[in-house]
Amino acid sequence: MDNKEMPHDLRKVAEEFLNSQKIVEIKEIESGHINKTYLVVMPECNYILQEINTHVFNSPFGMMHNIKEVTEYIRKKLIYEGKDPNRATLNIVTSRLGQDIVIYKNRYWRCMQYINGSKTYEIIESKEMFYEVGKAVGEFQFLLNGFHTRILDDTIRHFHDTPYRYEKFLDIIKLDRCDRVKECQEEIEFIHARSAFFSRITSKLEKKIIPYRVTHNDTKLSNVLLDEKTGKALCLIDLDTVMKGSILYDYGDALRIGASIAVEDEVDLEKVKIDLELVEAFTKGFLSEVKEILWPSEAEALYDGYHIITCEIAMRFLHDYLEGDLYFRINRKKHNLERARNQIKLVQEIEKNEKEIKALINKVLKELNYDEKFFSSNLPKA
Repeated sequence: MDNKEMPHDLRKVAEEFLNSQKIVEIKEIESGHINKTYLVVMPECNYILQEINTHVFNSPFGMMHNIKEVTEYIRKKLIYEGKDPNRATLNIVTSRLGQDIVIYKNRYWRCMQYINGSKTYEIIESKEMFYEVGKAVGEFQFLLNGFHTRILDDTIRHFHDTPYRYEKFLDIIKLDRCDRVKECQEEIEFIHARSAFFSRITSKLEKKIIPYRVTHNDTKLSNVLLDEKTGKALCLIDLDTVMKGSILYDYGDALRIGASIAVEDEVDLEKVKIDLELVEAFTKGFLSEVKEILWPSEAEALYDGYHIITCEIAMRFLHDYLEGDLYFRINRKKHNLERARNQIKLVQEIEKNEKEIKALINKVLKELNYDEKFFSSNLPKA
């Protein structure tokens, strides 16, 4: 849509951040489950304009506080290392009044500079690409290693607290407000059968066996920017869920999406399989960046991160379907149920390949000359 054809409200929001007379086009970007996102095309630079979903993020100012603190910290480190911060981290655009958020008709909006020459993907096209994704996720952790988690707001409490998520899942089943439980018995039983290991990561955090870190918490493939020409990793985007957490979830969530050869809502479950070569490529990129900061106890539990986060996401999709599709954006009536079934099949594939995945992690640790204490001795028996 050109400047004259823009809906009035969208034009009013845009001009709070930008010179609306220079806007060539505003077009919606339909990927993403939560926020409404628009690409604003201007002669000198493009921008991302987003309406924040306040049902999900009920503390939008706390969320923007986290993003600002993290990106400014990364920016300073990148400048110190002689890198270009305009292509290696997000850059917030403030309003004409110097604010990070504009409220218009009780809706919350933000704007960020678009990184020209960048691209995101919904599915991995090569091992080399997923290696670069691994490097991006690992570098994010490395750059934020000195950042104190107490600076950040807990914008979505219990976000990756899998045992807590399970308790809420049980509540939704009991209430059954939408009368959908009866059609999901097999999926519900699948989650029940795996609930005993949901606390493996949270209990280690509580006991300080593994550290709390600043984590992205949503490292799906489409949240990694790659250079359009070189294919090299640029940075992570969509920092809405940046909070304290475990590095294991960032590792596992990236694998959950990227190492599956099918998209997240593929309904033909025969297509939902794991590519072990992609698991190895991502792990190699990731571990190459975190060698100086990773704890042996974290390396030991990398498989658990992959396994548990996939179980958690399956449960969250199913939870949302049972509750009436309040959290994730859907494109069809049973979209969240289809996503849940897809992720359940992926959990089965992860479990089937447990021995191979753990062996691959050990192989990569050895190739990168990690100390022996990082190697997993907990391989399943043949």
